[in-house]
Amino acid sequence: MSQQISPKQRILAGEKLTGCWISLFSPLSAEIMAQAGYDIAMIDLEHGAGGLLEAISMMHAVESHGCSPMIRASSSDIVDIKRVLDIGPTGIMVPNVRNAEEARSVIEHCRYAPEGDRGAAPGYMRAMGYGGFEGSARNGKEYSAFMKEDFMLILQVESANAVEEIESIVSVEGIDMVFIGPADLSASLGKLGDFDSQDFQQALARIESETSRAKTSLGTIPFSNWTAVRLYQTGYQLVISGADAMLLASAAKKDLQSLETAR
Repeated sequence: MSQQISPKQRILAGEKLTGCWISLFSPLSAEIMAQAGYDIAMIDLEHGAGGLLEAISMMHAVESHGCSPMIRASSSDIVDIKRVLDIGPTGIMVPNVRNAEEARSVIEHCRYAPEGDRGAAPGYMRAMGYGGFEGSARNGKEYSAFMKEDFMLILQVESANAVEEIESIVSVEGIDMVFIGPADLSASLGKLGDFDSQDFQQALARIESETSRAKTSLGTIPFSNWTAVRLYQTGYQLVISGADAMLLASAAKKDLQSLETAR
């Protein structure tokens, strides 16, 4: 792993980080995104079309340009989380955590016994250099220190139920960041895409308030009138904005429009 300061430590130091989404699973597009200078790249296994092998290629591409690779898991299932952790990202985002019990389960899935229930297969793991606890590039003690000090666990809050349970969710020890999913949250409230509705704004304010009270960092994406400037000023420490697929689609449409206007 790179010796650069980890995103988790930068967040703890009070920094505000930038991020992008990787969903095309093209090493070339991932490299282009990393070269742009984002702090982290979130490789999306929930909505992207790629799998774990493709995710490793994305990690190679972004790490080579000093961008920290994180992965959004497809679910909070123990097997999904285990397989993501074993390939060695600097952080994991777990979607749609609805209550404190689910939050505790996710944390347990990220830890070996006796603190958790993560399966141990060090000789197979990219995260430990494929060499086991003693013979790997990163031995067991080093890996344990990495998971404690530098690995970042991000839980997504994106449902009405999670809003009701937010106080108990953020009280669970081991959560590094709460990440709001505005689209799913608005849908869960029966207000899909209506970010100006009173229900959505009250839910958002409650998440922000309880997360701040618990001194847990907060992240999201820009949406509607919630620009990156507004989010950072409000106290969000991670804003993940550009997505490779969306940026390509937008640029292509803009280019075509300029051609159609010219002809």
